[in-house]
Amino acid sequence: MNVIRETLKGGKGEVIKNPKVFIDPLSVFKEIPFREDILRDAAIAIRYFVKNEVKFSNLFLGLTGTGKTFVSKYIYNEIEEVKNEDEEYKDVKQAYVNCREVGGTPQAVLSSLAGKLTGFSVPKHGINLGEYIDKIKNGTRNIKAIIYLDEVDTLVKRRGGDIVLYQLLRSDANISVIMISNDINVRDYMEPRVLSSLGPSVIFKPYDAEQLKFILSKYAEYGLIKGTYDGDILGYIAAISAKEHGDARKAVNLLFRAAQLASGGGMIKKEHVDKAIVDYEQERLIEAVKALPFHYKLALRSLIESEDVMSAHKMYTDLCNKFKQKPLSYRRFSDIISELDMFGIVKIRIVNRGRAGGVKKYALVEDKEKVLRALNETFEDSIGIGEFVDDVGEN
Repeated sequence: MNVIRETLKGGKGEVIKNPKVFIDPLSVFKEIPFREDILRDAAIAIRYFVKNEVKFSNLFLGLTGTGKTFVSKYIYNEIEEVKNEDEEYKDVKQAYVNCREVGGTPQAVLSSLAGKLTGFSVPKHGINLGEYIDKIKNGTRNIKAIIYLDEVDTLVKRRGGDIVLYQLLRSDANISVIMISNDINVRDYMEPRVLSSLGPSVIFKPYDAEQLKFILSKYAEYGLIKGTYDGDILGYIAAISAKEHGDARKAVNLLFRAAQLASGGGMIKKEHVDKAIVDYEQERLIEAVKALPFHYKLALRSLIESEDVMSAHKMYTDLCNKFKQKPLSYRRFSDIISELDMFGIVKIRIVNRGRAGGVKKYALVEDKEKVLRALNETFEDSIGIGEFVDDVGEN
């Protein structure tokens, strides 16, 4: 049997009916379960903004996989649809920017926003923040604009990030802002003047096992062939994902990967899900490492070869000199290690050796071989190291 040819044609034992359901769910789903109250409140605020010129700002907070980005993009798409039905929405402009993906710096975020709102390419360098804001104001003159800032914590933690938010929130232009963050403590990084201009926080609670099972049943209904799965498999995936803070994104990814592994066999089984879990965790670790800012990667690389955090900082300094980068202070370096622990990439251990030995801080790298391979790939790709200068942060 020609396995490749049979797989290319599909047919016997196929499990997946429509992969687009898993890859681009917004093109399929017209409702979002368990987030109706949030959607209704957001729609009211948007209506007041468009029809009564009452500006708003919301901060969507919640752990990964609780639906913040999905809801935001759903709102974006619904507004675009309403433009065909309500004249007052025709002149509404929208701009969605993932702060981390564009680089996280104030200049990069404002450049992306200005480009989306004006329709013209705006450089990321060589322009001061005030000029970016002016371009955004000019691009929204005589219209109303809704800006979505995903992973806004990346921006807020950068020098000048607060200025961007303050200027957008207090602008005399008709701009409303929806901010999204996985860091539920992001407000702690904001200055009082920004907080005073900020609207309410909207908390996205984690999904429980029953809610996740319902969500999975909808994906299975639209995306899988009837009879290739059962309630026990959906419940198994939901239970695993509920333990990880109710992560719907993980649950859906696991179902899709398990379905891919089951293709040709005609039925998703427990062993497919277990293999999908291993694959997912490995892929997530590698992607998380590759997405880290440059100095985080240097810090992680130094931890792999070091006994403790203090000696890792010395190795990190040597790496910075090698790449012609200014090393961060030990305090800032230690903060980065704590963030890597929060991401689940390392595990911090504090050892108290008594009065004579003092306290030593250790950071154990999870799955060193995979992390090292991911780091080596990204270092090989970064031929022009100058692009990482903006990722340095504060000393």
